[in-house]
Amino acid sequence: MSALFFAVLSEAKPWLELLQAKPLVHSGKFRIFQNGSHSIIISGTGKISMALAVSEFAHTLSKEERKQIKVWNLGIAGANASELSLGDFFWIHKITDASTKRDFYPDRISNSQFTKETNLTTFDRPITKEKKIDRFLSLTEDELAGVSLVDMEGSGFLEAASLYFPLENITVGKVVSDHLEGKFCQTEDVEAMMAKIAGTLFEEWISPLPWARIDEIETIDWPKVENFIGNLRLTETMKHDLKKSVRFFRLRNPNSQLPFPDEPTKANLKSKTDLKTYFETWRNSLHV
Repeated sequence: MSALFFAVLSEAKPWLELLQAKPLVHSGKFRIFQNGSHSIIISGTGKISMALAVSEFAHTLSKEERKQIKVWNLGIAGANASELSLGDFFWIHKITDASTKRDFYPDRISNSQFTKETNLTTFDRPITKEKKIDRFLSLTEDELAGVSLVDMEGSGFLEAASLYFPLENITVGKVVSDHLEGKFCQTEDVEAMMAKIAGTLFEEWISPLPWARIDEIETIDWPKVENFIGNLRLTETMKHDLKKSVRFFRLRNPNSQLPFPDEPTKANLKSKTDLKTYFETWRNSLHV
């Protein structure tokens, strides 16, 4: 099983043609196309629309089906760096929500024919480096420091998808469509860029997930983690996020020792800010 989320029809069109998918008649808001066990969902632009589309689709599946389905978000993204060429495809290994400053970590593809990876920042408005362009948010070079690609859906997709699907099943990939010149891409250009990668990625998307085994972290890794965090005041959300990161690490490093933060530092945590920094540092080490 596999599900593929796009923001707009022009991104999805080459994939719909390859899949020969038909519209699903349902009572929901979002367009869902299916062929057998494979689905393509179009959300509309913006992270809220994408998150709602993910939620609506997830509720069409049973809990067991959610464990077995591959869930991707593909689409176009603007590039901050001029050396990233138009049409280049990148897997996303880190997503930052520009509004909340939260970081998210999609699954890292290790066996794809596309090998480039980078980070993605999700904004609430289209971004440009130019000055005072209607409907665009103008940002300076300093404000864009550390930003590689930008979009409007990535963080909404991953935050919602991680509530319903295992983290290791979730993947994000983006095609460079512009260099933040403050112009919207033409429909035919988007279709051409997506068609160029679709032929190669299609077989990777419809292929089964590489894992179908007992979740070993529940019996081996997680008890160790629970012992370590016993005297830390982690919220349930933090524990949930940590377990996803532990699972991510174990699937990518089946024979490696699980990394833990420095024990003495744990004893010197004085504030919620200290705890949050400690926690995020630990999670980051699990995604290296």
